[in-house]
Amino acid sequence: MLYQLSYASRSKPAKPIMRAIKLQGLVKTPKQGSCHAGFIIPAKHQLYTVPTETYTEKAAAYDRMKRTITILLAVFILAAAVFAYIHYTREKAAQTQAQDAQLSIAPGATTAHGAPNAPANSPDLIHQLPAGASAVIFADVTALRAAPIGKELAGLAPTSAQDPEYTRFIRSTGFDYSRDLDRVALALWPKNSPTTVVAIAQGKFNEARIERYALRTGKVVKHGPWEIYEVPEANPPRIVRFVFLSPAEIVLADGPGISAVLGSARDRLDPEMSQRVVKVAAAPIYAVARTPDLAKDIGIDETHSAQLAHLLQSIHHITVAGLPAGRNLKVTAFAECDSTLDAFQLSTALEGLVWMGRAALADPKTQQQIGPQWPALDALLKAADISHDSNFVRLHVQLTAQILRAAVSSAPQGNATR
Repeated sequence: MLYQLSYASRSKPAKPIMRAIKLQGLVKTPKQGSCHAGFIIPAKHQLYTVPTETYTEKAAAYDRMKRTITILLAVFILAAAVFAYIHYTREKAAQTQAQDAQLSIAPGATTAHGAPNAPANSPDLIHQLPAGASAVIFADVTALRAAPIGKELAGLAPTSAQDPEYTRFIRSTGFDYSRDLDRVALALWPKNSPTTVVAIAQGKFNEARIERYALRTGKVVKHGPWEIYEVPEANPPRIVRFVFLSPAEIVLADGPGISAVLGSARDRLDPEMSQRVVKVAAAPIYAVARTPDLAKDIGIDETHSAQLAHLLQSIHHITVAGLPAGRNLKVTAFAECDSTLDAFQLSTALEGLVWMGRAALADPKTQQQIGPQWPALDALLKAADISHDSNFVRLHVQLTAQILRAAVSSAPQGNATR
């Protein structure tokens, strides 16, 4: 079988093609006596014949070369992408490790909680809290107050016009947390527990004035060597108890759990919490929480959002730490998941939600619905950096003064807790 090649032009591009065919002996010159003409017509059209086998071999070779070049290009592009990804992940991992290192105590370093105003033998406040709490919180208010962000935080305190009841409390007791509180550690339990909060605070207290204020509506109850002041509260109904451990240290609770702090033991926090506290102990403010049923706690309905509920259910602990960074507050949150796969899926889902939030805030209608706080929310979403490592999901974000002011202004206003 033969292919017939017809060139309807005498242009130069046709000549090298035919020269290459003739050099390889592909052109069949018709013999005399055959059914074909025995000469090549020197006219505008010239007809050549090429064996089918040779043509298909050459075409196949050309296709193979074309596929090879395409594959090589694809491999090169893929290799470049993998190299870029590895370089990016290594840089991000190094940056994450540096950020995490700022929150941890180096071997041999003193704790960030040792305070000049505390007694010399005062143990770490956080470890004095009762065991079994759902969450623990620590704040070194002195350190935060001394940082540039401290002025911004002080400016967020309610004014006398916004909270006249707290203003009367300051006038009666002489205590203002924004000025007199040095350090505080809190243990929290669910709201249906007999005791929902226990707090240990260090600072400057006028013991006599605070006692007189408490006895206006409360009473004193003896508990061993301790005098417990009990003050009834109406909203919500509860009895607030407090004891002066020393002139510079006080413990408060809203239930009978206060007695757990009055024993002789000075290291009560359970190991499960302690080992997570150590990881962020250098931060001036941090919190550690157990989350056995996070989806239910935040109101996620499993029947409508089964996948999200499953991912949230895989989180068993959350740790949050804050570190002053100039006039901003650098916040890092760690979520511990049941498995690496759960951490990867949760990280992916959170990144998707962040991108959806950014896209929604680009709509003027959404901005109008949110109100004047939308620029701060937009800045928060843009600053959010989500990553995962093993079974951990990390969120890094810098809270600016604008974001903090927007958060305070959008929070519901109520009476201060005295």
